[in-house]
Amino acid sequence: IFTQSDSILQTHLAGTPLEERGIFLTQSPEGGVAVYIGLTRYNGIDEVPDQEIKAVIRAAITEWENKYTPGL
Repeated sequence: IFTQSDSILQTHLAGTPLEERGIFLTQSPEGGVAVYIGLTRYNGIDEVPDQEIKAVIRAAITEWENKYTPGL
């Protein structure tokens, strides 16, 4: 799930000013999503302070849900 979501996120970031910020998603030890922006780790999307980054992450996750879990 997280690898696929991160792949979609990287597609959304490509060619934007955010691409160079080192943003990626991974699974946290607790099983949720961890967001990295450079070397800074956030435990979940809601902890990310930048609204623009939150929006692009949410768009990528929505795209993943629509592609891999349609109708759920």
